[in-house]
Amino acid sequence: MADPLTVLVAKHTANLLGLVSSNVSTLPSALLPNVSILLNGSVVVNVYEGCNAINVSILFIAFLFAYKGSFKRTLTFSVVGLISIYLFNLLRVGGLFLVALYFPDHLYLMHKFVFTGVIYAFVFLLWFVWVAKVNKS
Repeated sequence: MADPLTVLVAKHTANLLGLVSSNVSTLPSALLPNVSILLNGSVVVNVYEGCNAINVSILFIAFLFAYKGSFKRTLTFSVVGLISIYLFNLLRVGGLFLVALYFPDHLYLMHKFVFTGVIYAFVFLLWFVWVAKVNKS
C-alpha cells in the first residue's frame, strides 16, 4: 500500500489530467507501494513512493537552511518552494502519463533521465532565486 503523499500526488495528477480527458482515475494497489493512474479503466502509469517528490523537497529545504536568511524569509520561501515543487511534480507525473500513453517506448528514458533532470533543474532554479534574490534583499 502506498503512503498518503503518493496517493495524493496520484489523485491530484489524475484530476489535472481530467481537464483534458474525463476518463482518468486512480487505483491504489493493495499489495504494492504504488497507485495506478488509469485511462478508461486501463493502467497507463504506476506512481510509486519515489515519484512523490519528497526526496527533492527534503534536499530543497536542507539547502535553504544551509544558506538561511531571516527566519521569516526562510519559512516563507520554504512554503512557497514546497508548494511550487509539489505542483511542478504533478506536471512531471502528468507528462510521464502522456509519454506512457503516446510514446511508451520512450517512457524509461523520459522517466529515468529527462523528467528527473527537469525537476532537479527546477529545484536548482529555486535555489538560485533564493541565493541571488530573496536572501540578499
